[in-house]
Amino acid sequence: MTKPAPSRRPWRLRFLYFAVWLVALVTLASYRYRLATGPAPAVPLDPIRELDPYQALSLHLESDPLRDGLGKPTINPDPKHVARGRQAMVACDVPLCSTMGKDILRQGGNAADAAITVALCIGSVNSHSSGIGGGGFILSKNGDDVISIDAREAAPKAASKHMYDEFPLYSIIGGRAVAVPGELKGLWNLYQHHSSGNLTWKQLFEPVIKLNREGWPCSVLFELILQVENEQVFSLAPQLKEGWDFIFRDDGSMLHRDDWIKRPNYADTLEKIAESGSADIFYDPDGELVKGMVASAKRSGGLIVAQDFANYDVVVEKPISTVINFPQGSKTVYTARGVSSGLAMIAGLKFFTRVFKNDGPSLYLHKLIESFKWLAAIRTRFGDTEDVYKEKLIKNYTSDAWIDSVFAENKYSDDHTFDWSSYGPEYEMASSMGTAHFSVVDKHNNSVAMTTTVNLLFGSLVYDNRTGIILNNEMDDFSMPQRPNSFNLTPSVHNFIRPHKRPLSSTSPTIIVDKHGRPEMVIGCAGGSRIPTAVLQAIIGVYFYNYTMLEAIAYPRLHHQLIPEAVMVENRTVLNELYPKAEAALRKRNHTILESGTLSAMNGIRWSEEDQQYHGVSDFWRKMGRADGY
Repeated sequence: MTKPAPSRRPWRLRFLYFAVWLVALVTLASYRYRLATGPAPAVPLDPIRELDPYQALSLHLESDPLRDGLGKPTINPDPKHVARGRQAMVACDVPLCSTMGKDILRQGGNAADAAITVALCIGSVNSHSSGIGGGGFILSKNGDDVISIDAREAAPKAASKHMYDEFPLYSIIGGRAVAVPGELKGLWNLYQHHSSGNLTWKQLFEPVIKLNREGWPCSVLFELILQVENEQVFSLAPQLKEGWDFIFRDDGSMLHRDDWIKRPNYADTLEKIAESGSADIFYDPDGELVKGMVASAKRSGGLIVAQDFANYDVVVEKPISTVINFPQGSKTVYTARGVSSGLAMIAGLKFFTRVFKNDGPSLYLHKLIESFKWLAAIRTRFGDTEDVYKEKLIKNYTSDAWIDSVFAENKYSDDHTFDWSSYGPEYEMASSMGTAHFSVVDKHNNSVAMTTTVNLLFGSLVYDNRTGIILNNEMDDFSMPQRPNSFNLTPSVHNFIRPHKRPLSSTSPTIIVDKHGRPEMVIGCAGGSRIPTAVLQAIIGVYFYNYTMLEAIAYPRLHHQLIPEAVMVENRTVLNELYPKAEAALRKRNHTILESGTLSAMNGIRWSEEDQQYHGVSDFWRKMGRADGY
């Protein structure tokens, strides 16, 4: 019997086996290296893994509460939406919170005192957009002292630049998306620096504690947001619903309009903070509050640890300020410092001031859009960078020198717009969402503009039902160093993740003061990356075109962030009613017009020389807000 010849595999097959073996070896080695050197999730992230990353990313980003179809701008706003007061005013998204702030002012509190109560109230009622599990920026004027408080959330010590490369959805949903909350420490610093001294820390919490215990009716806005979240996230990963309580009825269905909402666990937490007399209890690494938040984040892979809370602090500093020569005369404009976008808004305002010539509607809109584009390009240079670089930026963009160079290089024309590259953006910017803003003025001419956020709807969706705290997903506001975008702009190196760093914010709380020190305008808005352009448009409307505060807030808004190369308008029909033929004129100047839906929600206060009163206007048309004053 003939012995069979030894088997000989073709060389291609042998090479394939070798390649598979090599890949397996490298993968195993890489995995072991990650286990040895990188922080691993405390528990599997299965609920988040079950979400299709592309579907979930797009759906959650689309679920911005300002694009809910609830309302639209108008050119015929009802004057009943203006609150008038000779002494004090509060303007915010939640009517009962405006009234709560007014009550604090009537009790002898000042603007800073009222701001603390209003912030806590909004975080209770509009828990989808703000709360003590998030952060914010506070601009406060008390007498001649004006301060900017950067209470932005900070990355945990274990965070790293490439932590989301493998699965980007972790920056949006779950424990890895959580940054160290800063709002409460920001409010405590506001109390220390600018409180009236007439009311204790505890007294400012008491009405909000009572509200959480006794409850309030579910609004049509909150019902709609819950529907969006249920359809787009919870239905795709039901495990994420576990532990949530106050957003459900007894039968397990989502709350509906006029259902009664109570948050007793959150009331208990606020009471503990109030009784303690400061914010320290919230940042105590050995305390029950920190243990609860850390444990909740770790259940879905969080990297945050108790020591991250102990290491966190806010930054209190002088705000950015500049003098603007408005048609009515020179005014001082203050805006937030830190990692806010206040400086970009100031730069856009200075540019518009240079090109303004009391133009007709079409040229006005063209100049407004060009101001937006320069604002957006300048913003790409920002981030949580070293102080020397920050001060250089502030010095440059609060001066006129950069505008001189724009004209010297022929980068502005009344007749046409330019390609995006002409504006010189350095990097691609991360796009942010969400937020809430409110404005306060008291009878002593003190004022506060505060913008607060947990970022996307209900932040990271990490809810600690023992404390009632909803944790932010602010890590998503960092730039991710994965690849250039379609315009070959790389993500901003100034906004890459590193331990303890704060992500760039779009917020632009602003106070404009007359020569006598009176706050003429206190304004800001919610809306993520659309915030600075909205604030800029409102200021221009009031000071250059004599809009009332009612008109500035109710009228349709535009937005341009340089990339994509399109002007976004909230409602094309309403825009054309306000500015007939303006759209066609913009197209002739090479602008592309897109209808986007609601862009932002704004709340502002304006002193009226005509009737010697403050006019407070909250964005009823987009978020059903209402101001209150006396």
